[in-house]
Amino acid sequence: MAIALTPYTIPLWVVAIVGSGLAALTAYYHEQKGAYALFAVFIGAVLWAGGYAMEMSSAPSQMAIFWYKIHFIGSAIVPTAIFVMALRFTGRDDLIRARNIALLAAMPVVTTVLIVTSHDIWIQGHIANTGPDAVLPLTYQFGPWFPIYAYYSLAIAVVAIGMFVQAALERSDESWVNATTAFLVATVLPTVGTGIYVIGNTTIDYGPFAFLISGVCIMAAMFYL
Repeated sequence: MAIALTPYTIPLWVVAIVGSGLAALTAYYHEQKGAYALFAVFIGAVLWAGGYAMEMSSAPSQMAIFWYKIHFIGSAIVPTAIFVMALRFTGRDDLIRARNIALLAAMPVVTTVLIVTSHDIWIQGHIANTGPDAVLPLTYQFGPWFPIYAYYSLAIAVVAIGMFVQAALERSDESWVNATTAFLVATVLPTVGTGIYVIGNTTIDYGPFAFLISGVCIMAAMFYL
């Protein structure tokens, strides 16, 4: 299958390639604070962006559905990983316990199972987009689980944003404010991008595109801390 390079897929491929490098770098420095959460964020972003780019490159077929699934598996990982990252970098390490992580992981795990099995509870149908200006090969009709997953993901992302805002206001030293501000921007951008998609104002999920900036912000924050 040919990989289409368009104004939509090129930035997604940049995210996927750079994200893979950042994930490898994070894995190498796995003893650093928050490395596991950061690794999950980058892996989720790679699947989210790479899957979306391949979905856009596909013809209206089962292959497009396969990459659609990869795209949403990635998007299911990122919010939970960002939430754990926020707990770690705002001094709430006491909340990062096995039981709490298992509870947080329940939503992305259940969502992934539903995506892979394609039960009607996740997706109920799709129609082909065959026009010359079509960005996506298929338009999907989501089942009842999608809004539950989507609004839960947005909710925990908003809580993470609140934690970073509070952390930035609690201390006045420049390095801390710069780091928390970078994390804040990195969280706000994909949240807003996906939020616009979830409420139905666009057929394009702009969340993965935001990692063009979010990835840079996360790495900048790591240098500040």
